[in-house]
Amino acid sequence: MTHQPELPFVTHRNHYLFSDYYLDNRVAERREWRDSDAQPAFDAVSQLWQARRSALLNANEAQTESDWIRPVLDLLGHFYTTQVSLITPQGNKIPDYILCPDDTTRIAVQTIQGAVGEADLHAALAVADAKAWEQPLDRSLPGGGVKTLHQHPALQIDFYIRHSGLAWGVLTNGRLWQLYHKDTSKKLDVYYEVDLPALIEAGDVAAFKYFWLFFRREAFVAGSAAPGAPAWLDLVLAESAAYEQGVSDSLKEQVYEALRSLAQGFLDFPGNGLTADAASLQAIHDNSLIVLYRLLFILYAEDR
Repeated sequence: MTHQPELPFVTHRNHYLFSDYYLDNRVAERREWRDSDAQPAFDAVSQLWQARRSALLNANEAQTESDWIRPVLDLLGHFYTTQVSLITPQGNKIPDYILCPDDTTRIAVQTIQGAVGEADLHAALAVADAKAWEQPLDRSLPGGGVKTLHQHPALQIDFYIRHSGLAWGVLTNGRLWQLYHKDTSKKLDVYYEVDLPALIEAGDVAAFKYFWLFFRREAFVAGSAAPGAPAWLDLVLAESAAYEQGVSDSLKEQVYEALRSLAQGFLDFPGNGLTADAASLQAIHDNSLIVLYRLLFILYAEDR
């Protein structure tokens, strides 16, 4: 019998929202990561999972919310309103949750008469929407005709983000929990995702931090780690962008140097019989680019 190698456990799935390298190699160096004790939260969520898992298998949206999503939000420390009517160009729409930094803000939003607009939500943290257990989040529900917002979860959370004026959105089907940001949510496929039951079943508290630190209330609140400090999610997003910009600048320099070395090598090799006339230099440049692109393609394919 052929032995199939075990696939590595995936703690999170970053789909272009943050820097993969930063998440995998740098984020654990942050003081906020090192100093956080996720054990109590892990134990509480694990206990809830063991109690509710069998009931979730065939749960509809309302059951998934009441049995799992809301209790998890509570364990994450969130204050939230439900079914708040939101003013949009397509009429009033109703996201499932508005996440708030404290109970005062929650009550203020909840007691607004009529539909709310961006100005009413200026103190809120994020908008969140829930789906039935394991309902696909990255594609429309089956069925013909024009798709409504409710039938396309990623489109729906983008719509809520843009018309609530909030920076962050959370989308979940109970198993998968996704983060979207206002700058990229319109692309629909730029998000950060964790499989919460998989993290629980793995029994790894350090891996659980990829959920807890990114979805708890403090992740959205500026100054949670230290006075004047940005919110955890804003910090990770900014440092990811800074890292990727640094890599991009460094790569440009390396590509330029590699191109120069290749071209010089073609010119200097006696067997090529090349001279430094304009036509030869252009041909050397063009062929050096071809070689360089092919090498980069091979290296990229091997890395994948």
